[in-house]
Amino acid sequence: MNETASLRARAEIDLAALRANVRALRERAAGAQLMAVVKSDGYGHGAVPCARAAREAGATWLGTATPHEALALRAAGLDGRIMCWLWTPGGPWREAIEAG
Repeated sequence: MNETASLRARAEIDLAALRANVRALRERAAGAQLMAVVKSDGYGHGAVPCARAAREAGATWLGTATPHEALALRAAGLDGRIMCWLWTPGGPWREAIEAG
């Protein structure tokens, strides 16, 4: 048996700590806008819960790589500004524009 096959990396995200970190950044950069980048499913940690926590703590923007990711945030009820920075041919651009 391959011993490394049974070893798995695991990351646990503390959403309270994420909120505290966003608040700390907001305090240190008073007046600045803050973008929480949640592309690639929040780097594998869950885009929607991370985005909600960041918004609750004062993030003014959310960042995604693709329009599909941005639409998933909208479908989950997240509002406010979302920046999507990769143009994907055939992407759901009409839907993204209509979703705001």
